[in-house]
Amino acid sequence: MFRIMNKLIFFVAISFICNLTFAQKHNHGMAIETADTTNFKVNYQSGWLIYNSYVAPINADTIALEMIVQQKRAIDWKQDQLIGRIKLDSMFPKTSQVISFMLMFDEYLLRVESNGRCYLRLTKGTIPDGDPVILPIRVKYKL
Repeated sequence: MFRIMNKLIFFVAISFICNLTFAQKHNHGMAIETADTTNFKVNYQSGWLIYNSYVAPINADTIALEMIVQQKRAIDWKQDQLIGRIKLDSMFPKTSQVISFMLMFDEYLLRVESNGRCYLRLTKGTIPDGDPVILPIRVKYKL
């Protein structure tokens, strides 16, 4: 029951942010201005924007990586897309980590490289349609 409530709260928060984003559709700078980018740098040059990020240790060998990102261009979701990089060397995995996660009925892979670069790709499901696309990402990986 607790996990269901957790997911429900997470999706309600995402819905709120999505509604806020579409209300502010013409202000593309809003995402960057409101983001906590302490430990993550988004790949702005490739059309990514960030609303919030959280990168922190959970325990001695596990890192939590959570972010809400927006892609403002049409991209090939089936190919790896560099969304950004983790800033702190201490949070880089020793080897490349590939983590799958679900968003409703769609499966994505997030690859975190040993240099902190993070790549996103859709592996199963429907390619997001429309511009912009906003995605919540919530994963854990080993150091």
